[in-house]
Amino acid sequence: MLATLIAFAQDVEQELEADLSDGEVVNPVLPDTSELLWAAVFFFLLLIFMWKVCLPPIKKAMRQRDDQVQADREAAERARTDAEQVKRDYDATLAEARADATRIIDEARTAADARRSEIVGAVETELAEARTVAMAEIDAQRAAALSSLRGDVGGIATDAASAVVQRDLDQAAQSAVVDTYLSDAIESR
Repeated sequence: MLATLIAFAQDVEQELEADLSDGEVVNPVLPDTSELLWAAVFFFLLLIFMWKVCLPPIKKAMRQRDDQVQADREAAERARTDAEQVKRDYDATLAEARADATRIIDEARTAADARRSEIVGAVETELAEARTVAMAEIDAQRAAALSSLRGDVGGIATDAASAVVQRDLDQAAQSAVVDTYLSDAIESR
């Protein structure tokens, strides 16, 4: 490859020396008139070709791309609107569920309070009945104890009075006096 470049450079150098030996000065930048004419013809032909053949598909592709971008923007806007609607529906459903939960809790609380009141009332009623029964039993036992004690107290009082008076007292007569005294004492309480 390097050898080819060296050979090409030598050929160009020989041509330049040959042109300089003729006495004519060659401008390497300015092309010949025939080359300019042919370049202009090909340029305009290429311009017409590009204008008629290549530019319409490029414009069509650009229009399609713009349409696609616009469609994507509209789809994104629709998706955003749909997402907002779904969020609003979700929030509404969530609020409704919270309201239902609050209502259910309140109903359960009310039912529990009613049940508790019912149970407390039933227990208080049972306690009142048990208290009444217990008081009746206590009264019955007191009455039984008092009647048992009357006889005993009457006998003891008569014996004590006999010892004080030093003579025998009638047990039946004294027992009526003791019973009257005990009845008055119990009633005064």
